Amino acid sequence: MNKTLTLLLSIFLVYSVEAQTPTCVIDSTILQTGALISPLPWTDSTMQYNLNAACIDQPYNQSLTINVPPIFTFESINLPITNLSIATTGAISNLPTGLTYNCDPPNCTFLPGQLGCILLYGTPTSANMAPDTFDLDIWSVLNSIIPIPLRFPISGSHFYLTLKGPGCLVGNKDISNQLIGLKNAPNPFTNETFITAESLVAGDFQFEVFDLLGKRIYLKKIRLEIGHNEFAFDASELSNGAHFYTLSNNDGKAVRQMIVAR
Repeated sequence: MNKTLTLLLSIFLVYSVEAQTPTCVIDSTILQTGALISPLPWTDSTMQYNLNAACIDQPYNQSLTINVPPIFTFESINLPITNLSIATTGAISNLPTGLTYNCDPPNCTFLPGQLGCILLYGTPTSANMAPDTFDLDIWSVLNSIIPIPLRFPISGSHFYLTLKGPGCLVGNKDISNQLIGLKNAPNPFTNETFITAESLVAGDFQFEVFDLLGKRIYLKKIRLEIGHNEFAFDASELSNGAHFYTLSNNDGKAVRQMIVAR
């Protein structure tokens, strides 16, 4: 096996072990609305895409809060609910390639009176067609006197997840036009790299580094001046593999990728 392939396999194996899944965030406001799931799905009356949009080759996460009712009405019969459960794998169909899910609690069994959470996460790959819209289905079982198969969202509503192409920016304006030639060199690198940019504006920026699952692992406030800017980044505490870094101000942010290869 040649040295390049050995290095790439080593990076993959180390990164796979060390990468951490983002935390599933519960939306407690669902207790006031009484909804079964948050965010709410798209319907003909609202027509809102409430799931976060995703970008190819950029880390993604979306939390879904589950609120199981104590009573479920089925064909005019009120049934006491024991729990609602989904399979720990394969229960969510039509996910973009590169995304998966986990649950809180980990067994994906949600009890009445206790808010639960499903986390969609990962990095959409170039195996997907983009732009595209994915219509997600969550297949569950509502357990009572009899088990009742249940699909989220119900008929007539949809969990639409929009996927954009490489280099897109979700949820914030791209300010690459303010930071001409933003890059880091060397790239790949071992422990230290230098971030350079020709800035068209002067001001305070945030420099952040994320792993592929969207977990922020570094944050520093910096000052950029009009013209050439350069600063060093010490990545000795980072694991091998690809990471994303951003420079952001009040106008938006610019995103680039760096690769640690030891």
